[in-house]
Amino acid sequence: MYNQYRKFVLKNGLRVVLVPNPTSAVVTATIIFKVGSRYEEDKEAGISHVLEHMHYKGTKKRPNAVEIAEFIESVGGEHNAFTAKEYTGYYAKVPASHLEDALDFLGDILQNSLFDSKELEKEKVVVLHEFDMYEDIPVEVASNQFEKCLFGNNSLGREIIGTKKSILSITPKDLFAFKEKFYTASNAVLVIAGNVGGKSDRELIKLFERYFDLPQKSPFEPQQIKIIKEKCLKVYRRRAEQSHIIIGFHGPKFSDPDRFGIKMLALILGGSMSSRMFVEIREKKNLAYAIRSSVTNYLEAGFIDTHAGVGHEMVYETISSILTEYRKIKEAEIPEREVQKAKEIIRGRLMISFEDSEEAANHYAIDELMSGEILTQERLDEIYSNITAKELYVLSHKYLDDDKMSLACVGPSAKEDEIKKIFKL
Repeated sequence: MYNQYRKFVLKNGLRVVLVPNPTSAVVTATIIFKVGSRYEEDKEAGISHVLEHMHYKGTKKRPNAVEIAEFIESVGGEHNAFTAKEYTGYYAKVPASHLEDALDFLGDILQNSLFDSKELEKEKVVVLHEFDMYEDIPVEVASNQFEKCLFGNNSLGREIIGTKKSILSITPKDLFAFKEKFYTASNAVLVIAGNVGGKSDRELIKLFERYFDLPQKSPFEPQQIKIIKEKCLKVYRRRAEQSHIIIGFHGPKFSDPDRFGIKMLALILGGSMSSRMFVEIREKKNLAYAIRSSVTNYLEAGFIDTHAGVGHEMVYETISSILTEYRKIKEAEIPEREVQKAKEIIRGRLMISFEDSEEAANHYAIDELMSGEILTQERLDEIYSNITAKELYVLSHKYLDDDKMSLACVGPSAKEDEIKKIFKL
């Protein structure tokens, strides 16, 4: 279990969170930087993602992608990276005896990458294939359209991967400049979760300082986005086996205490196989195979949404049914039985999540990076346990505002005029 942690700040300003678990056979080292597509100018859209890829294409010590991959895999470890809108992360998960190898690996790719021009041109082709792949996945298109509805024509509403034009324009010089601006010690959090092999804090700090000699610079904060909350509809006509519908509302930002209640509300609405949306729309009406409600929190904003993949002929009835469930949850306080069930589901999911060193490392890193406040499993359990039906009722009226609803629909036959009638736009 990963409930206890210790925090350090290295001489260069890098925050380190140590989450020891001596009973584990593995350890995960994760480092996350506070930079993603939200921090990019339009002309460099997608550079965070390309930079993430290029960190694996060769360093001074391991000059090609094969040698980089083999270094961790040869000790039975795993590694990967991810780019989000507001952060970019890298991790290595290894047998506990190879912690130093994980630190060596991460420190090497982050500080010694070559950004060779030939490798960059090859990797641009790979990223363009990834771009096309997402364009071929209707649910991804629907999700992108939905966030454009919510946030508009700015960096938060833009797709993480960028545009083909901006991807093709990126040069090694751009990568070095972007890295110099954002990949600094004070703009990152390093988390070590798992079995650290009996090493003392002093020994560990020496290792961290050895492998993460990141530059000291003040973190860059992007210009604030003006978010206009008004009703929005986007219908995107394209060929697909299913039509995809996403309906939702603006929600609390990452640091807002409301985020816990909204997550519980989403769980009750459509976050489990016994939730309201699932029972009514899938089990009773047979309108969809998959339907799910969820919450996303960014630094300045957030949203709660419900997504359904349906047969083309069922689009209008499904939209009506989702809107009905949104309205019904606002009519009266949720019965105590449903509230208690939601708390038990959350408690169980937290237990499962915090059993894994990789999941725990990500949680601690993102909490520290996004808010500076780390919430352990025990603290989260306490917060959710204290949420009342009355609080959920108040939150439903605060956030599920029909006049500020957004809807995105992707499919071959949905008609915007018909959806407008149901959506009352």
